[in-house]
Amino acid sequence: MLFKYQAPAHYKSTAIVSAGRKILVKNGVIESKEDIFHIVAPLGFVRVVAEPKVAAKS
Repeated sequence: MLFKYQAPAHYKSTAIVSAGRKILVKNGVIESKEDIFHIVAPLGFVRVVAEPKVAAKS
């Protein structure tokens, strides 16, 4: 499962380093295979919830 986190509007950094691990921020979004919300929440990040796919009508 892929977790996504949205940076706050004022956030300008391109990476976060936590416990020697570098987490890249691309276009204000962090993508991670692990849930790192406890690391990024104090910085103002919020979870990005994927929108459900709409089935095509036949």
